[in-house]
Amino acid sequence: MDAAEEVKSHLDIVDIAGEYLQLKPAGSGSFRTCCPFHQEKTPSFFVNRQRQSWHCFGCDKGGDLISFVMDMEGMDFRDALELLAQKAGVQLPSFDHRKSGERKRLHEVNALAARFFRAQLLQAPMAAHARKYAEERKIDDLTGDLFKIGYAPNSWDALTNALKSKDVTEDELLKAGLVGKSQRGDGVYDRFRDRLMFAITDVHGNVVGFTGRLLNSDAKEAKYVNTPETLVYKKSAVLYALDKAKGDIKSKDLCVIVEGNMDALSSHREGIANVVASSGTALTTEQLKLISRFTKNISIAFDADAAGLDATLRGLDLARAQDFNIRIITLPEGAGKDPDDAIAKDPEIWKTAIANAKEIMDWIFQSAFKGRNLGDPQAKREIAAKVLPELKRIADPIVRDHWVKKLASGLETSEQALRDAMNRTRSSTNSHRNTDTDAEEGVAQKRLTRGRDLAERLLCLTLIQPAFLEKLPVTFAEMLDADLSTVYREIVKRYDSGHLNEASSPRDGTSDSEQSNERLINYLAIRADRDYPKQTEAGLASEFSTNLAALLNERRSSERKRLEEEMRAAELAGDRSLIEKIARRFQELM
Repeated sequence: MDAAEEVKSHLDIVDIAGEYLQLKPAGSGSFRTCCPFHQEKTPSFFVNRQRQSWHCFGCDKGGDLISFVMDMEGMDFRDALELLAQKAGVQLPSFDHRKSGERKRLHEVNALAARFFRAQLLQAPMAAHARKYAEERKIDDLTGDLFKIGYAPNSWDALTNALKSKDVTEDELLKAGLVGKSQRGDGVYDRFRDRLMFAITDVHGNVVGFTGRLLNSDAKEAKYVNTPETLVYKKSAVLYALDKAKGDIKSKDLCVIVEGNMDALSSHREGIANVVASSGTALTTEQLKLISRFTKNISIAFDADAAGLDATLRGLDLARAQDFNIRIITLPEGAGKDPDDAIAKDPEIWKTAIANAKEIMDWIFQSAFKGRNLGDPQAKREIAAKVLPELKRIADPIVRDHWVKKLASGLETSEQALRDAMNRTRSSTNSHRNTDTDAEEGVAQKRLTRGRDLAERLLCLTLIQPAFLEKLPVTFAEMLDADLSTVYREIVKRYDSGHLNEASSPRDGTSDSEQSNERLINYLAIRADRDYPKQTEAGLASEFSTNLAALLNERRSSERKRLEEEMRAAELAGDRSLIEKIARRFQELM
């Protein structure tokens, strides 16, 4: 057994996929959910336990456990295999970390830096002011250890020298973004100096970068300095504390998103562990993809002094386009400007604010009406201008009608006037949503030919009830496309040997055609669960008879059309011999 097969033998694809997606039972051995690789509203992504494989009927992607992790994580084969080997407790053979790839090495270098910074905060005499600041911010030792909070010494080379002693090269320090290249000649200098250090980890807990907070308020430097983008760190693809929050996010089916790292850290310290930080940026596609592994429900908190309604809504455009259920958290008056302030006053304030988060349309109404003089026609016009584009993006006409009525009541105007105004309102974001929907439908509208669809259905049914193989005509293979014909013969071969439904997956070393056959059989098994999840034996028999009769008719019809074309050509050529030959074939077909 090779390394990949050994790793897969210790894991269940349903368990691994369940760490990323919310799976629901579908059929005897399958589970389904919305596809993580394209936008859709109707679940078409299936994971099959018996076959240890997955397939999406929307975008037509599929594969095994390793390919799933490769696609979800954006990893190459070796990195995905390493990740799964760790989960399985399998030691990969002949593995030298120096040859494992640059990504893994940068994780190691960043982990060494995190340990250095942590030790400095705890022990270095020059870090006394940093320890005092951490104490003032209520960063206790347990929280500091968990979040890898540290201190970067006020030195140009302290980190460089410490990591060089651990066999880290200057080139590796540069690639990790921990140092800068000296402008005065050879050498490098520490990027972070005299700063409280926040380690940034990916969803698996690997240290990928750092945020350094300035401790000297008189220094003429940026308050925060981040690791520049590297091979392992991309700000738009990371959410602070997600590795620690993902379990609670999944169990509570809710992700609370805050802006600052301290907001997230303080929340976790108080036991509110389903909280992540966006680090002050609008949510990105990559971040939303991460969140969607664990939930489609998000509650978002913004600083009290953040930009207004328009900027907030722009920041949520992507989330709304991807059909997240969104609530907005608002801190009460006097609670402070952010969750960290509120927690410092009383953690219950923050817990209550999360519990009282408003559904996004309620929040839009509240924000649009706040401070407006409804006796002023211009104020009413401005409120409508804020709210109507948001109403247009609501796809469900019943829900949209509810909010139109509520807006009409609030503005003391007619519903028809609002509908007329809404028809004249063009929402650029709504146009974006339509484009996404069209793209999704374009994927979903991919159709099989009728003959191919019927043939696949019949093969699906034989995988559920192998005895149906004996009821197929002897010429069945000739009715199929080349790939289905090959797979049909393989199914018969396995049926005869008693190994038809044993789990299998494409392996390294097998031919391309063998791997293609295995993928197609896995696809048919998953389609069988999708199309016939709860059929009785009688129902399956009826489906088999109906589909077989339809396929025979389809093939006769196709053959008849082909013969008609040949007959026309023969008549134009005046070829009596060929005409008689085609006529006999017509008679045989009838």
